[in-house]
Amino acid sequence: MTKLLYEVKDGIGWIRFNRPEVLNAFNPAECRALVDTLRTAADDKAVKAIIISSVGDVFCAGDDLKVALEEYPLIKSGKMHPILDIIEDITESLQEIPRIIRKANKVVIAAVRGYAVGGGFEIAIDCDMIVAADNATFGFPEANAGMTITGGASKLLPMIVGLNKARELVLTGEFINAAEGHRIGLVNRLVPLGQEEAEAERLARVIMSRAPLAVMQHKRLLQQSTEADFETALNLEKQTIATLIYTEDYGEAITAFGEKRKPEFKGR
Repeated sequence: MTKLLYEVKDGIGWIRFNRPEVLNAFNPAECRALVDTLRTAADDKAVKAIIISSVGDVFCAGDDLKVALEEYPLIKSGKMHPILDIIEDITESLQEIPRIIRKANKVVIAAVRGYAVGGGFEIAIDCDMIVAADNATFGFPEANAGMTITGGASKLLPMIVGLNKARELVLTGEFINAAEGHRIGLVNRLVPLGQEEAEAERLARVIMSRAPLAVMQHKRLLQQSTEADFETALNLEKQTIATLIYTEDYGEAITAFGEKRKPEFKGR
């Protein structure tokens, strides 16, 4: 049963991550629930804008590594096929999120507080805009976990912050704070903690007040004029993840997580 929260209030569809006890990290079921809820909100004519937020102090810490820790021995032994486990359960869901958001004829805004890392960062940049509290932290720890990014981030991140900054964020795995995110153009609006949802709603209602067809066409125009073949990027991500699942580095990362120690990577 999903803990994800969804409500429609005065024309805005509010989607909130609701697993604060694990920093709103998601398991496969929660990720699928997000896809289904996003699709529902995108198709609902009564919903004029969508805001993705969270319960608790953190936006989303990405993939729940406890699930990966439980499943890795099965993957390594060949008892669980990586297509079923990784691609279908999480990667496919994470890749479906930007597809839904891109096709939606309404604005989707992320209201971020605390950590938005890994898959949480991917979901944030999939949105049309990001409103961040001044305590927000963004980053991709995948390079330290024997894995790579997905959710369209390999395409979207360089478009948003530029190729060189994208390289820095992805290759180092270092996190940036909200102020730096705002400086490099990742964050649209930077507000004091506690005001992120109110500002996201204010911004959504400004856009909702504009001509709906103009908003829809502007959104599509900007996407089509700045992007090349998005599906190619998604397919490359999928192929890379399917390969990395069998590497020693991924196994070491999962094992080290379970043993609460720093991983020792060998690049194999």
